[in-house]
Amino acid sequence: MTNASALPIAAAAAASSTQLNTAIVVGFILFFVVASIVITWWTSRSSKSASDFYVAGKGVPWIQVGIAMVGSYLSAASFLGCAGDIGVFGIDSIWLSIGFFGGYMAVLLLIAGPLRNVGSYTVAGALHARFPDNRIKLAVMACTVVISTFYLVPQMLGAGLLFEMLLGWNFVWVTIILGVLMSIYIIFGGMKATLYNQVIQALFLWVAMVVLVVIAYFTVGHGSFAGILATAQQTVPPLLAAKNPAVVDAIKGLPADAAIATARQIMPAAESVMSIGVKTNSTLAMISTVIALVFGTAGLPHILIMFFTVPSARAAKKSVTLCIAALGIFYLCAIILGFLLYPAIYPKLVSWIAQGATGVGLAKNMAVLEISQMVGGPWLMAIGAAGAVAAVLSTSAGLMITVASSISHDLYKVYINPKASEKQELNIAKVTTLLMSAIAVILALALKKENIAWLVMLAFSIAASAIFPAMLATLWWKRTTRQGVIASILTGLVVSVLFIIMLLTGVKNDPLFGLPTAGGPGVFGVTASFLVLLLTSLATKDTGKDAAGFLATAHKPDVD
Repeated sequence: MTNASALPIAAAAAASSTQLNTAIVVGFILFFVVASIVITWWTSRSSKSASDFYVAGKGVPWIQVGIAMVGSYLSAASFLGCAGDIGVFGIDSIWLSIGFFGGYMAVLLLIAGPLRNVGSYTVAGALHARFPDNRIKLAVMACTVVISTFYLVPQMLGAGLLFEMLLGWNFVWVTIILGVLMSIYIIFGGMKATLYNQVIQALFLWVAMVVLVVIAYFTVGHGSFAGILATAQQTVPPLLAAKNPAVVDAIKGLPADAAIATARQIMPAAESVMSIGVKTNSTLAMISTVIALVFGTAGLPHILIMFFTVPSARAAKKSVTLCIAALGIFYLCAIILGFLLYPAIYPKLVSWIAQGATGVGLAKNMAVLEISQMVGGPWLMAIGAAGAVAAVLSTSAGLMITVASSISHDLYKVYINPKASEKQELNIAKVTTLLMSAIAVILALALKKENIAWLVMLAFSIAASAIFPAMLATLWWKRTTRQGVIASILTGLVVSVLFIIMLLTGVKNDPLFGLPTAGGPGVFGVTASFLVLLLTSLATKDTGKDAAGFLATAHKPDVD
């Protein structure tokens, strides 16, 4: 009698807990929505000119821009995917975090100062300053649109899937609402609203990651790095364990430590999560991924455009230095969190992955939220979910305003209406924002089954192939020619996009012309772009308008 009466009580308690979790998550997310709208209203009063809309008047303090860079860069793939990928594959996936972080070192050392000294509103404007050829603006604009689209789609996709899996909300409507929200605060607030929102979202996201890792380190890891690594050394990679039905059945319902021991007993000769080669046994594929992440960062238009919002080259370098420090801590935490997933939720990881390809994506995207729930209850899980949404909003806004500025400033102003007024140019930027939002939503619906982190890596591959070689050579090599830059941009764009089209149409896990495709087009596109740039520049003579003067301006001593 007692057991029978306890059942509805337990069910009611579970339902109440679920409602509480949902309310907390929705509350945190609504906070960001309301904050975004308030900031947009406040900044819209001072966003009047083209300079205000595109680059916030070029007078934003370097500290604010540095924090906003963190917000713009930390996408859902960083917050959820880096630790989640380690949870699935093991040590092979630490290259994601290292690559994401290492990219900003390339930006600081090679790009930040010189680009700020010579630029205007867009990346194309910086190249055009040395090579006054409108075809360069057109080529860079095309790259900007393609890169930003490939980067924007997984953000929208991640947010829609997150709400669908966590709250049971309709994927289509969530994706549409997010697109509308971002369009509103870009159209009315421009870069100023974007920067302020990115600062708030970056602080929340960064603190959420650090707090989560600190709590998990002492509760799950018992405050011992040696213990965490010892556990990892004994752990059969979830990807391999999930392929063994005996392991899947045996560890159901077991605590994580017992499940790890049981899986090792059943598979004594299996590799551990500390073994290299679980994710891929191709060194070239791994190199391709690292090249895409490191050099791709230095070619991402929505990152580079931020250098034009600060007053000077020195301020740009300070912003990047601050960003690097914050990112270093964040990605170190992501790596630690990835290894904490094993003693925390190992059976859950294996059960997810055992569901097939969909389960692998579920494990990557939900593992961080699962450990948040475990170590901090519904409040920390809600903070984690809101942090992921903050990452989506922040990154997506930066991407959309970059595309809007490139279309209006480099296409409309140059080719369609050279005599356009500032008001007309701004109107085109706002229309572009709406169109970009609609395209992103449609593509997110079409690519719902694709892995988020993999799609982000493709965007980095295009940026590394199409933008970085031309940008680097323009800012540093006196012998670079106009023809070389144009040929390099087009080669990198065509090679990487064709490679991606083939990957998306069915050869993702198969060799292509005898070459591994698992790492994406990074090494192939970058190599082709640099070779074409070098050979074409050596064969031609147009080194631009006063190449020596341009380089002197780019590398003038840092002054505030």
